[in-house]
Amino acid sequence: MSTRSELHKVQDLNELHQHVYDSMTFSALRQQSQDNLEQSWPPYRRLIKTLSQLTHIPSYLLNNYVRTIVCLLLFGLMFPLNLLITLLTMILSYFCNLIHKKSSLPSSNPSRKRILISGGSTTKALHLCRSFYQAGHQIILVDESINWLTGHRWSNSVERFYVHPSPSKESDAYLTILANIVRREKINVFIPCCHSHIDERLQVALATHNCSIFYPRSDQTIFMSNKYAFIERTRSLNLSVPSSFLITSREQLLQFNYDCSYICKPATIDSLHHEKTIILPRSTPSETIEYINKLSISEHRPYLLQKFLSGQEYSTHVTAIDGRIKLFVCSPKSTYQHVDQPRILQWCMQYVETLNLTGHLSMKFIIDDHDEQVYAIECRSYVDSNIISFYNHPEVANAYFEHESSTMIVPLASARQIYWLPYELWQLVQNIRSRKKIIACLKKICFGKEAIWSWNDPFPFLLHYHIHFFYLLFANLFSKHIRFFNHVDCNMGRLF
Repeated sequence: MSTRSELHKVQDLNELHQHVYDSMTFSALRQQSQDNLEQSWPPYRRLIKTLSQLTHIPSYLLNNYVRTIVCLLLFGLMFPLNLLITLLTMILSYFCNLIHKKSSLPSSNPSRKRILISGGSTTKALHLCRSFYQAGHQIILVDESINWLTGHRWSNSVERFYVHPSPSKESDAYLTILANIVRREKINVFIPCCHSHIDERLQVALATHNCSIFYPRSDQTIFMSNKYAFIERTRSLNLSVPSSFLITSREQLLQFNYDCSYICKPATIDSLHHEKTIILPRSTPSETIEYINKLSISEHRPYLLQKFLSGQEYSTHVTAIDGRIKLFVCSPKSTYQHVDQPRILQWCMQYVETLNLTGHLSMKFIIDDHDEQVYAIECRSYVDSNIISFYNHPEVANAYFEHESSTMIVPLASARQIYWLPYELWQLVQNIRSRKKIIACLKKICFGKEAIWSWNDPFPFLLHYHIHFFYLLFANLFSKHIRFFNHVDCNMGRLF
């Protein structure tokens, strides 16, 4: 198959997949909530079903209400602690700057740019705002309408905040509003923090307003938004990837020769919903058949069957310009602390240079325990949360605008492990009987770096947790705005 025809096929596949998700009905969300209830802690499940019989409220709806109210109470209990931390930060920061005669204002920049950053409720967007602001640039922040109360809008680094419609549900309105913001604010550069296939269309629209977009070309993003296309493209470059197969029907899975364990997951990337990943085959043939029959697989929504590799997983963030890596961070899965992995770096450098990439890349790797080789699992064209590890690096902004420099920036050796305080406090409650886990959580809280808290920018820490999430959770008690969720994601600022 030619590269051109393959590009069109993958592009059509992505558009069809997006259409399937946009047309997701309330009944599907209701079923998802019911499934989550069935997989929950048995005593809790029995309690919800008993209350459902007594009150005649459907169990899936009652489950949503109870989870939402519990989360509201937990954030309420945290409020006095976070308020105290914020007040102490403001007082100590003021007197320290007064004593040392320092100013929290950034130095003037003769080549100052006006930068538009999307995904405003995410921690990674906040950190990019702070980095560009400290370098003397002016920041305009935007996000979806539902996130209009994100605490990040009150950051010292944000000049103005706007909301826009959902890119996936109202794409034309999204394009129009973003173009109007660019024109009104005289934006020089647009940096999207979260993946949206609509952002590819913005490249032409924003060019008429003399605004560039820091985003890969459309022929590059197609291969990144489809996992199987990425695997095939990467294999053609002689780079290591796991053995993978594209699955378009349940019959293919049922008839597949499972010579080893395989990971089964959606082949297309959806930034709005968490993926269901399973390992096949299961312990018994009947269980395998049962799992497969639950999957909604079709040519419009294919799955990827990928050989299971046992080993340490790593996630990386790459900022690339014209085939050169400008920012690089690599951390073991879910740790958010940079480690030196030369082989992963070499893999990324070869990939970026060969394809002459420009933009953000979020790449997942695994080092196989069997052959100790580095394998790429997937690649996405957005800012990875690992970029937060650059929180104390003064040269992040320069990596985006000093194109002639060949210097690659990695997090400073003094950068501490990143964590989100509500999540760590919840881990303390969950593991109250495990002394080892409690000590580990306390060490992270004491010696790590809270992701949102900043010495010179304290308000987002308080307002994001106790205004933004309070609004999302309170709105979730009303059927018009109901969103069945598995957990509160402090990093992304959303209910997932």
